[in-house]
Amino acid sequence: MGRMENRVVTLMIRYRDSNGTWRRHPAARGGNGRVKPGYAVVNGQPMKVEGFSYDLRLYENRTPKYISVGKNAADADAQRARQELVSTARVVAEDAGLKVEADQELKTLRETASAYIKDAESRNAMEAAAQAKNVTSEFIAGTKKTYIDEIRREDVLKFHAALRKRGCEDRTVANKHARLASWLIFSGLDKTIMPPKPSYEEKLPTVYSRDQISTLLGEADPKMNLTILLALKCGLREQELMYLEYSDIDYVRKTLTVRGKEKWGFKVKDKEQREIAVPDDVLLELKTKQDSHPSESLVLGTRSGKPNTKLLQALKGLAKRAGLNCGRCDGCKERRECQEFTLHRFRRTYMTTLLRSGIDLKTVQALAGHSDLASTMRFRTDRSP
Repeated sequence: MGRMENRVVTLMIRYRDSNGTWRRHPAARGGNGRVKPGYAVVNGQPMKVEGFSYDLRLYENRTPKYISVGKNAADADAQRARQELVSTARVVAEDAGLKVEADQELKTLRETASAYIKDAESRNAMEAAAQAKNVTSEFIAGTKKTYIDEIRREDVLKFHAALRKRGCEDRTVANKHARLASWLIFSGLDKTIMPPKPSYEEKLPTVYSRDQISTLLGEADPKMNLTILLALKCGLREQELMYLEYSDIDYVRKTLTVRGKEKWGFKVKDKEQREIAVPDDVLLELKTKQDSHPSESLVLGTRSGKPNTKLLQALKGLAKRAGLNCGRCDGCKERRECQEFTLHRFRRTYMTTLLRSGIDLKTVQALAGHSDLASTMRFRTDRSP
């Protein structure tokens, strides 16, 4: 094989045959020249295969090398075309006596989206992970690009336009932009490529109505009932709920302390512990659960004694069963998980209720664990729950 053949890159499909043996054959193409998903060329004829993935076959010093490029046919073929350009450029440059530096591995949108979501999940930021899954899938579906380094300013602006055309409000577009920017910059995109975050009229924070709270509590099982009460009447954040332990509860003083948990890798936001008064009905629920599960340390842990990362998912499922889904948001239309129901909304309701009850801003700031007073001031004139 000559040096110029080193530039040839073939898209192969790897699959297991009826005998359970792994095979590789060239990927089949349709009449339009595009890769036909799930078809291999075997004995000159297209053949449908199962359980497949795609590899690139290229040669280095006459030795075949295979690079896995995933299961998506269009993405795999785009990577083939790009790799062939790189291989051709390398051969031409070397023939001209030029030194060729090793290329940095190209990052695909799908790969980086998966890494970004896993990063959020590893930090137990489950609401952020859920938002990331939504935004990354929307952006990838809308753009025709495969790699991170192909993204340009106009791609982001087209994403904004598509969201508005779909009926998303300005605030929703801005929120999705922020998540998109976080993902792309996390993945190595030059942040100067990103256009500014779209502006919108700042609305008052949303809170749960009394009817919504009553309905949720009426449908909730004991664990979800306690989750709601702790978020609603103590203002705990999602991760603070996940890592709350019975040792944090003082039944005599009727307080709970929000503190870091080194064994779980949990750190308090802004690095400040805080003490919160616990209403009698919440204390009773806590004591009842602790007495019935004396060996458990985490208040809302799993059966195996680990932090529960599915509290948000449980809330959304509860809202759906209770018939509370709004039916208007993207979540209801696309995933049937209403965006109106979040754990953080209970926290907003908690702060709004305190301020309406006449508690001063500095006290509410301390109870909420806000690092600045401005964050607390947003809740002074919200609608009544």
